[in-house]
Amino acid sequence: MFNKKIILAASLSAIFISNSANAVIGPIKISLNTEYRTSNPVIGEIATTIKLDKSDIEDTGATTFTGLLQSIPSVSFEGGQGNLRALRLRGNEASHTLLLLDGHKVTITGGQPNLDVIPLDQIERIEITKGPFSSLYGPGAIGGVIHVFTDKDVNSITSSKIDISSGSKGTTKTNLNTYFKNDKSYLDIALTDFETDGIDATGDGDLDPIDRKTLGVNFGSQITEKTAISLNLLDTKANIQYDDSWSTPKPDNNLKQINLGIAHNYGKRSKVNLDILRQDTKRRGDKYKLNTLTLINETDFDFSKLSLGMSNTVDKDLSNSKNIKHTDVFTQWQGLVTDNEISVGARLIDHDKFSSHTTYNFNWARDISAVTRVNASYGSATNLPDHYKNNLNISQSQTSLKPERSNNIELGLKTELEQGDLQLKIYKSKVKDAFSYLDPDNDWTTSNAYYVNDGVVNITGLELSFGSEFFGWDIDSSIDFNKAIAASTNLQKGRRPNRSISINLNKSSGKWKRNINWTAKSWAWDKDNHSTGKIGGYGLLNLSTSYNFTDDLSIYLNRNNALDKNYEMAKGYNTLGKTTTIGLTYNF
Repeated sequence: MFNKKIILAASLSAIFISNSANAVIGPIKISLNTEYRTSNPVIGEIATTIKLDKSDIEDTGATTFTGLLQSIPSVSFEGGQGNLRALRLRGNEASHTLLLLDGHKVTITGGQPNLDVIPLDQIERIEITKGPFSSLYGPGAIGGVIHVFTDKDVNSITSSKIDISSGSKGTTKTNLNTYFKNDKSYLDIALTDFETDGIDATGDGDLDPIDRKTLGVNFGSQITEKTAISLNLLDTKANIQYDDSWSTPKPDNNLKQINLGIAHNYGKRSKVNLDILRQDTKRRGDKYKLNTLTLINETDFDFSKLSLGMSNTVDKDLSNSKNIKHTDVFTQWQGLVTDNEISVGARLIDHDKFSSHTTYNFNWARDISAVTRVNASYGSATNLPDHYKNNLNISQSQTSLKPERSNNIELGLKTELEQGDLQLKIYKSKVKDAFSYLDPDNDWTTSNAYYVNDGVVNITGLELSFGSEFFGWDIDSSIDFNKAIAASTNLQKGRRPNRSISINLNKSSGKWKRNINWTAKSWAWDKDNHSTGKIGGYGLLNLSTSYNFTDDLSIYLNRNNALDKNYEMAKGYNTLGKTTTIGLTYNF
């Protein structure tokens, strides 16, 4: 199954290896900053962002991308084995979370991002940025952005790594990563094979296995003194079994994404970036194609930066011969004004089905002392109907559906205490024209259902985090409170716990590295109308440890849900229970 991928990897390696043997120092790639959509912002962070690098990801003991997301306390993850996975940020819908892969949107094909196609082992770092970001990244970023980076650290030397692991539920994983570099270019190739037998999620007698194979290629080169190019390829082919009552299960979950980037510096303070994306997706029998062209010009001033951009997006539903198109113009200014750090942004979206509309944001921060920083943000965002909603409404001659819109305000405080770092965020959001499924005869077997705009959802929340050090252990803790109330019913929205808490302990001593993570979530209603009752609250204890025999050879052991807690993330779906994974990593 991997023959074509191996041939491509070998061919690229052969082309590149002739220059890599004498490499000592390679090009320094400065990665995109998600909050400002630039590689070199001129002000500090204002938005609430969770950042995980490679070592942070490994410390969680997660074996899949969805397993990693479940371990993050301030997000609401649902949909265990056998069910579609969904993630909600700050009480918003799953479709309000924008998933980016190396700077580009992963098309929303079924009402929410397809999290299953992202291979954990090819992720180099993740940024989860909360709040409205439609001004920078377009429709869909009402709740926030999950940005996955596959680019490798180009400061490392030419090397290769193999990671092999085996664990509970017939889970096996093999990851091979090879990295080459010279003084102007780098090439990274990664192959991953992940399989698991899964569990009987709904008690119907069959298991829900996963078989996912992925090729990732990252290439970059400084072709002239002022011009650099990059090429990113991710090709995932996955068979993932689901349990549902709608149709015969279709296990395919495939993603092929290729994006070409060209960066050119002109003049002393200006830079232009051109990105071209081609993405092909297959999910449960349906095929989609996404083509995006983005052009961004950045101009630096003494204490500020101005970005001007344009993007053209064509999202095709090949199975139904339908297109969603929009052309966007956007801008962002960021800079210092008498010790105030400010960013202002706006986007005009010209959509082929929803005419034109705008989004905007205003962010402010100030260091009021050497140890204390305050911030405030106000912004708007939109979310467009996906292919499923569009096709369903067109079939019922219901063409008046409007985009969802939100307005969000946030206040924050960050301070360094003698005991550690404390951070507090308070936010309030109003989502208007929320999408709602309407079935006139209340019979799902008939074909007359469609979507309408149904009122307002009011969201309020508080996030408190504290980090410290105690007897050699690094301690990070957080607690989150959230309410998402539908104005029309005055009911809490389904599958949104009001509270979550996490404590993470990490310690390195000699050749040992240990991590303890405890995450707990309160009970939640299963459905928006509360008709199916509650999902119980739960707490999960995850343990991981690793030992470095040498600088190149290490072994690791992960015990997730170590107390074998029985819990649900969606009514009627069982979860994995206690799992154990043992693995070996060798660098050569």
